[in-house]
Amino acid sequence: MSKRRALTGAVLLDLAVSPLFAWDVFTASLCRELRVGDTGLASVFSVGLVAFMAGVLVGGRVADAVSPRRLAIVAAIGTVIGLLGSAVATSVVTLILAFGVLLGGSTGLGYATAVRVAGTVQSGRGLALGLVVSAYAAGTAVLAPVAAALLMAFGRGWTFVLLAAALGGVLAVAAVLVPGRVAHPRVARRRPRSTGRRHPSGPVVALWLAFALGSAPALAAFAQAGQLAGTAGAVALAVTLLNAGNFVGRLMAGPLSDRVGPSAALHANSALLLLACLPLALSASGPVALATLFLLGTQYGALSTLTPAAVSDVVPSERFGATYGLVFTGWGLAGLLAPVGAASLAPEVGYDGVYRSFLVVAAVAWACVATYARLVRAHNEPAGHPG
Repeated sequence: MSKRRALTGAVLLDLAVSPLFAWDVFTASLCRELRVGDTGLASVFSVGLVAFMAGVLVGGRVADAVSPRRLAIVAAIGTVIGLLGSAVATSVVTLILAFGVLLGGSTGLGYATAVRVAGTVQSGRGLALGLVVSAYAAGTAVLAPVAAALLMAFGRGWTFVLLAAALGGVLAVAAVLVPGRVAHPRVARRRPRSTGRRHPSGPVVALWLAFALGSAPALAAFAQAGQLAGTAGAVALAVTLLNAGNFVGRLMAGPLSDRVGPSAALHANSALLLLACLPLALSASGPVALATLFLLGTQYGALSTLTPAAVSDVVPSERFGATYGLVFTGWGLAGLLAPVGAASLAPEVGYDGVYRSFLVVAAVAWACVATYARLVRAHNEPAGHPG
């Protein structure tokens, strides 16, 4: 199977497993129909986030032994059933099971499968990863306005049914295009810089910390974009700029990684994070704050591409999925804690105080990147030549 065909399938797979982050589009309609408050519906998204992380963790490990095509089929079935279940849900509990558990877990499995396909190609890996993870961001950006228009025209039930049909069709095509078998280990191990020694766990731990800490400021910003923008009227623009930066960062980071290597690209990403947090720590508002949010989104999107590229630099192909799944839990932990922590601290210290704290977090994340790069460099030095 050609590399282009496999990557096309992975892009379509990631494009179609993105409905989880369009959840907010449905909340107003669900509040009216089910007569529940925002807190109850927020639990659906929280469970979905945990299930998505679990899907990536389990899916990454399974993807090392099961063909991408089989996993794409499982993800397609789970996604379609989750959407159909959401169409007929009459309670928050049903939504938690359908949208949160089933759809969240299935889309996490699909995401892990798509990233593994891109992360185990033999050349242009950074570009491949950039295209695939960008497709996930693009999928949410396209799905949200489409779902909003469908809700106005057809209501909640038919909107979920139509989304199930459309995304199910895209996922079926993706399943046909992605590889039908796992890459042969003997091919996957042909790594030009390998010394034959097993990579220690140190780089993976450092990368887990760098991903968790490096994601935290942007994840908090996604939850409090309006407050950071400074005016209520700028909320929509702030969210748009964050998401635009997220897409641009994902797309640009892959080729950068191919050109300079994951370690150097991660160092540049760490510098960008400090640069993005600084104006917010200094109480920036208006156009400066909006430009800063775009930079923060760009940094976050780039980190989402560079992390799997860095994982592929420290483990052989046959262990990529399991290792990336473990590293991805750092993002999940940051997603659960950073928005809540920022919202809890803001009444006491203000959002400028929150981002002064995030400057420290960014500095620690950069130190973790430096540790990762040093450990990888030390491991790749030939035995007997400490350099």
